[in-house]
Amino acid sequence: MSKCKCFSEMLEKVKPQIEKAIPEGSADIDVSWQNLAFFPSGEDFAPVNPRVEVEYRKPKQGGGHAKNFTKDSVSILCNFCPFCGRKFEKSNGGES
Repeated sequence: MSKCKCFSEMLEKVKPQIEKAIPEGSADIDVSWQNLAFFPSGEDFAPVNPRVEVEYRKPKQGGGHAKNFTKDSVSILCNFCPFCGRKFEKSNGGES
């Protein structure tokens, strides 16, 4: 099964809409995916991985909660293309 081009095609569809919203006369416009991932193995993955952000107040030892929030995030690796639903192909443990 061939790799889908959904991410690059979607970015090309979005660019003109974004450029319309930018003030006229703007220069050096760059539109790209946030959280872009690179996999040196060459395996079939989504080039962009969504992040789940977590924010909470830690409990204090004497009771109550911390004044400031603790922030963290977790990246999720997709098994399917979120646009076309094609399953990403994985290698079989290094076998050809």
